Amino acid sequence: MLSRLLEIPWIESILPDRLRPVQDEILSEQATLQTIQEAERILEHVIKQSGKYSKNRTVKKKHHEYVITVKIKKKVIILMILDTYYSKSKYKKRIYIQCYRKYFKAEQGVGKCKEASIHYTQNKKTYVRSVKKSPYTQNLFYKIDKLDDALLGQLIQNDDNEVHFTPQTNQLKSNDQVKSLVIETNRLISHTRKLHIDPLIEKRLEQIIVHTETLLPDFNLLEIEERHMIKRMLNEDIPNLVHTYLSLSPVNKKEQRENVFVTLSKMELTLIRLKEDLEKARVARMEHLLKLNHLRYTNEKQEY
Repeated sequence: MLSRLLEIPWIESILPDRLRPVQDEILSEQATLQTIQEAERILEHVIKQSGKYSKNRTVKKKHHEYVITVKIKKKVIILMILDTYYSKSKYKKRIYIQCYRKYFKAEQGVGKCKEASIHYTQNKKTYVRSVKKSPYTQNLFYKIDKLDDALLGQLIQNDDNEVHFTPQTNQLKSNDQVKSLVIETNRLISHTRKLHIDPLIEKRLEQIIVHTETLLPDFNLLEIEERHMIKRMLNEDIPNLVHTYLSLSPVNKKEQRENVFVTLSKMELTLIRLKEDLEKARVARMEHLLKLNHLRYTNEKQEY
């Protein structure tokens, strides 16, 4: 109910400070964007190391311009970003994001956000605003949700460890990885839908999911390069493209809308081509089996 109210323009003027959305200029300056990107990298690192974090854990990176802290607890995941005195940012700030673990308290399939605030100084005054809807922080929420799943064991490790498995296990593991990436892309679609992404772009993302899912049963029949391309597309290219697009100003979004649409369409066409190639391979195999069985059994002597 509250999220719907926040979408009504005049409501913002009567909201308490902690619920009023932060202005884009506070987060869009270069120094702040670099710090947020570093927080994203730290979250990604924690995701990859999630198997080591069975208990409460704190990961902290100290830099002379900022301090970034990730706290993993039984019920919540906390991210804190703090500018130091030496930060080049025009607005000294502290960003505090706290999300419930989804098994404890979920909202639309994602851990409910308990707090998403920014405290910053402007003209010698301190302000508190919300970063929950800011396009510049959406990748942080996305990765926190991804981390939650990783801690629950729902994400598959990358290919680095595949050499330790038998070929049959490798095929199963590779398929599981793509299934996991499909889940990730579905997560991205749900995530961006809340931000009212362009319907045409959303439709292309949905079609990419449909085509990828049709490839899953015979994914191991694809060439190694093709399998790698699909994994990279779902795990890196699409999330990076969409989140960067979401971070643009309305004017630049309008200018780049067609380019993003074309790029996603090319990805979709690539998946369609792979589907067609797989079908040709199936037909060729069928014809081979028919010829083989014809040679084996046509002249077979019948014994009575």
